Amino acid sequence: MRNTKTAYGAPAKILHWLLAALLLGQSVLGLVFSDMPRGDDKSELLRLHASFGLLILAFMLLRLGVRAAGARVEPVEGTTAMLRKVAHCAHLALYLLIFLLIGAGIFTLLTVGWNVDFFGVTIIPTWFERDMDLHHLFEEIHVYSWYVLAGFVGLHIIGVIYHTFVLKDGTLARMGPSVDG
Repeated sequence: MRNTKTAYGAPAKILHWLLAALLLGQSVLGLVFSDMPRGDDKSELLRLHASFGLLILAFMLLRLGVRAAGARVEPVEGTTAMLRKVAHCAHLALYLLIFLLIGAGIFTLLTVGWNVDFFGVTIIPTWFERDMDLHHLFEEIHVYSWYVLAGFVGLHIIGVIYHTFVLKDGTLARMGPSVDG
């Protein structure tokens, strides 16, 4: 069930794919409402986007807990030191960018005078006066960190393709379903 030195446990695998799906959905939702005119429909989608952002935050924190509770999964045998460093840096960047994206999203709402709600329940009440300059700053951080995150996700996928079709080392299989978890 927990991570071992050679395999990811079921919780890590489930969280990985759940977060991938949620981040993809959030990306689509963000792109949809970003082009909408201001109004109730856009505000409703934005609140939904914020709720899913908080859900992603909860799952990311859970993922860190799962990672800390199990063994550190070692790279497959034969992985070069350089590839280990690249993978470590890329994964660290993915984590940091997701937290930056969520944090900037939260402050984007707070600085416009909105509470941060989780599916209709206020989780973080605003303590800001409406400050549109600060709001635009956090909005820009949110948007541009998404672009950078999308780039790192692309690199992650290229890494998976490289491991699967060039190295043929079974890296992808370690994050896939297994009978023994």
